[in-house]
Amino acid sequence: MISFAEGEVTKLRREFKRVLDASEAKAVCTRLSQELGGVLPPPTRIVSVYFDKPGHPLTERALRTPEDCLKVRTKEYSPDVGAAGRERVVLEVKRERNGLTQKRRVWVPRAELGRAIRGGVSLLPLIAGGSLSPVLAVTYRRHVYQVSQEWRVTVDRDIGFHAVSPELALSPVALTVERLGMPAWEDSRVVLEVKHLGAELPEWLSALNPGGPAAYSKFAEGMARVHAFASGGVGVVGG
Repeated sequence: MISFAEGEVTKLRREFKRVLDASEAKAVCTRLSQELGGVLPPPTRIVSVYFDKPGHPLTERALRTPEDCLKVRTKEYSPDVGAAGRERVVLEVKRERNGLTQKRRVWVPRAELGRAIRGGVSLLPLIAGGSLSPVLAVTYRRHVYQVSQEWRVTVDRDIGFHAVSPELALSPVALTVERLGMPAWEDSRVVLEVKHLGAELPEWLSALNPGGPAAYSKFAEGMARVHAFASGGVGVVGG
């Protein structure tokens, strides 16, 4: 089995996104399943929390220059196949610049997340010094199609944007869709993301590339939907 969560294509990669309606997504997923020999990968439910500093500089940057921004977030997966019965989250810093994405990430026990966020983690020096607060939770259902170590495609559906409190975000108890409650906004569209290491993609997949910077950001879209100060900053196109 390919370890897509921790492979090289996660750490440093090129990527492009497309926002699809249901019928377009069905056609693309059928083609992706054929690449996997007819297999439909099982879905994973993901809960992600984004963090920002006082004055919301990361939000402002994501809205103003989505092709050149920095995001700090946690992710929780259900099912989490590597958890071995432990409640844990991925603490992640994601740097995006002109279609090139670099990630630094570390697994943190749920019970230690508050301390990690407040004090910073040696593996993630960009968040050291504290002052980060949770500003947005995003929930979605993801299918991952990966044929090789060089490229993979993720397909996200049922995207919900939630307000989130520090008590929920940093709780020692796993953050679930049920604990978050009803989203402030639900996106009915499907977000497809192609992530690769510069390898040659199948021609039909390359043809999906819009040829410009990513048109959709869950962070920017969610902040615009949940927080009034950000509502004028995103064109709410494909995002």
